Amino acid sequence: MSSGLKAQSDTEFGKYHTNREIQQLLKEFSSGNAKLHTIAESPGGEPITVLEIGANLSDVPAIFVGANFEGNVPLASEGALYLAKLLLDSTAYTEDVKWYIMPQPNPDAAAVYFSSLKTGVATNLFKINNDGDEATDEDGPDDLNGDGLITQMRIKSIEGNYIVSEKDARLMKKADKKEGERGEYKVMTEGIDNDKDGKFNEDGIGGINVGIAFPHLFPYENKEAGLFAGQTPEVYGIMRFIYDRPEISMVYTLGTSNFCLVPPKGGRKGDANLKQIKIPRRYASMLNADASKTYTMDEAIELFKTVVSPGTDVTASLVASYLSLGPATNPLEDDLVFYKKYAEDYKKYLKAKNFSTETLDPTPAKDGSFELWAYYHLGVPSFSMQLFSVPKVKEEAKKEDDKEASDDKKKKEEKSEKKDELSEKDKALLAYSDAELDGAGFVAWTKVNHPDFDEVEVGGYAPYLETTPKAEKIDSLLATQLPWLLHLSEELPEFAIADKEVTDMGGGIYKLELFVANNGALPYPISMGQRNGQPAPVILTLDGDMELLEGKPRTPVGAIGANQVKKYTWLLKASKNKSITAGIESTVFTDVVEQIKIGG
Repeated sequence: MSSGLKAQSDTEFGKYHTNREIQQLLKEFSSGNAKLHTIAESPGGEPITVLEIGANLSDVPAIFVGANFEGNVPLASEGALYLAKLLLDSTAYTEDVKWYIMPQPNPDAAAVYFSSLKTGVATNLFKINNDGDEATDEDGPDDLNGDGLITQMRIKSIEGNYIVSEKDARLMKKADKKEGERGEYKVMTEGIDNDKDGKFNEDGIGGINVGIAFPHLFPYENKEAGLFAGQTPEVYGIMRFIYDRPEISMVYTLGTSNFCLVPPKGGRKGDANLKQIKIPRRYASMLNADASKTYTMDEAIELFKTVVSPGTDVTASLVASYLSLGPATNPLEDDLVFYKKYAEDYKKYLKAKNFSTETLDPTPAKDGSFELWAYYHLGVPSFSMQLFSVPKVKEEAKKEDDKEASDDKKKKEEKSEKKDELSEKDKALLAYSDAELDGAGFVAWTKVNHPDFDEVEVGGYAPYLETTPKAEKIDSLLATQLPWLLHLSEELPEFAIADKEVTDMGGGIYKLELFVANNGALPYPISMGQRNGQPAPVILTLDGDMELLEGKPRTPVGAIGANQVKKYTWLLKASKNKSITAGIESTVFTDVVEQIKIGG
């Protein structure tokens, strides 16, 4: 796919922008058909804003784009600004779709990248008493070697669990007792015990990590998520903004996960098995079901249809709720079909652009993340994109020195090499630091004076190494990858009345058949949307001078697949040559209205 688009303006994408600069750019963008919404204020007093592109449009679907929720991926914020410029500079993707773009949902954490002391933290300035004493924010990291970076410190200790790696002296590895290794160092974050409680850096400034503070799989055990989902104003404001706009039918997240390249992962425990549903005995007789057997969701829906009131729409959500099947925690197989398809298409797209995907794997979406919440709770397609990852190290083919060596000897050699082998990630990060950053991505171990320990050295990977390339790389990274999101926007469902048939049954009675088509490349709702009943339903309406004998004036369209057609039938009594109005009504998609002449 070639978009033919380029972000043309005075906006500079050869640098990283502070939140003040981002807000200034958004104000400049907000003219004409663009409008800026302030939806919250961070604990640090920074505005959380959303740029609406297509403010002059009504009755159209919308796409929400959020970036840099954890605040330590500045490239993601640049990506959101770049995407906004693409849309403002071209009408091709904004004629029938509205966009909501939020470049900086965690400005407190994002500000740390531009501070004199770079920690790489993802938490905002919400006051959290992490260590349960009478003070807050009293024991954060300290810059012991004065380099402006918070890395690690290794402390010589007989109680240590770490040793220096034999493969690369820059790295520490856990001592393997099974191999007779004895620990020599303790390793912890650079700093001192400011509050003298025997713990180090356990209660720093702030806060809550906006990127893990959403309701789905909310990580209660992680203090950085807060006490409950939405506790911090940024998250509450985002959820309220989205729930107030049911037209949002697709969500994009720019950050560290990449659903565009790698479909959402499954395998979580505790997920409801919708293929093998057990009907409890207390319901089995009512449903005329066998409590000893299992049923698929489709089979369970058919059982429920026999006992509900006429006209009741039996959905997967209704069945799951009634039978207490529990929440969904893994992506549904039908949804993985389109995720896998688009992932393959995206790889082909990148290959055509000569863009290498031989990089470190993207981080799986974290529990409590925005992208998971959008998929599981909103029930809409949720795509995420990682705009930068460190290249993998290409391994040279190993020569076999001794072709006569026995199989046993080879296995012993391979086992010995594997034992002390650097991880793929360490190899990549060190190589990238050396080749691209002149070694600045790893701080060499340096002795420092420490009030609590005798022998301490400070060093390790620099903050932002994994997420933030040099500024001169920004433009090319964004120009290559972001047009794919524009392509995905063209895949939205699109409803139409594909055909109609009126049959004269005699005596002023007519049979009306309407054929509703989804002309889009994605189903509506997706399977997760059917499962939780969250997306607003599409309704087929009939109105006019008539008497309905069979059928309803408002009929839910229900689930309809991509590029599929469903037929709906009514019996009605009306005078010949009368016209009635058929419509497709939705709070998500553009309404459709068509006049139908009876007996004409």
